[in-house]
Order: sequence, then structure tokens, then C-alpha cells
Amino acid sequence: MVIPFSPLPDIKNKVILAPMVPVSFMYKSQSFSTFALVDSGASGAVISTVIADELGIVWEELPVSGGFSVGGTFRSRVFDLLTAEIFDHTFSLKVNIIEGIAPYKCILGQADLFQRAKITFESYRKQLCIEFRKYN
Repeated sequence: MVIPFSPLPDIKNKVILAPMVPVSFMYKSQSFSTFALVDSGASGAVISTVIADELGIVWEELPVSGGFSVGGTFRSRVFDLLTAEIFDHTFSLKVNIIEGIAPYKCILGQADLFQRAKITFESYRKQLCIEFRKYN
């Protein structure tokens, strides 16, 4: 499946195209749909506390850990009871809930989407290709 790059949200002065996919998260009876950045440099999935709140996750009660990235340090909490759906492919997902990032930020990385699909970035065409693995 070929997906054209989309404009990054929260950038006001110029358009920056990036590999984004539509994703729906489910937890218990709640669901939340958004777009996720597909990031080959990210070790795993990240969602904001706003997304966690919308899903009814009581993230404040989860153990806190610290981390660092290009943007500086952050506080996160691991949550492994989430379900994700991308283009009719549904799978369990372990996410880091990050405090202090933009409200609807979501990143999919190597430990999640990249384990379930072949991802090919074609930046010169401003697109990415996703081929989901077929399970028995």
C-alpha cells in the first residue's frame, strides 16, 4: 500500500511533509483515531497524555521513568494493553505515554509497526510503502 507523505501538524510557517498513517487506538470500550508519524529512528510507540485521557487510561497511576531525545528530557509511562488498527490490520501495542508533548502526538516505531510490516520510505517520491505481513 502506497501512502503519500502528509503535512506535519503544529507547523505554522511552512509545510513539512512526513510519513504519516491513520491509526485508531482502542482500550476497553473507548477508541481514538488520529494520524501517527512513522519513525524508523524511534524504538517504539509514543502517545500523548491527551490521547491516553481520551482512551480512559489512568496513566497517572503507572510507574514513571525518565528518558531523553533530541528534544530534551521527558517523563514517560509504559502501557501495554492498547490495541491499534491501521488499514484494517489490528494488533496489540505497547506504548510510552509521554508527558508534555503536543496534545495529539503519536509516533510508531521499530518495536511495533516495523515488526508487523515491511516499510519502505521513498522520500524522493514523498511517499512510503507498507506491506503488512500475512499471519496464518
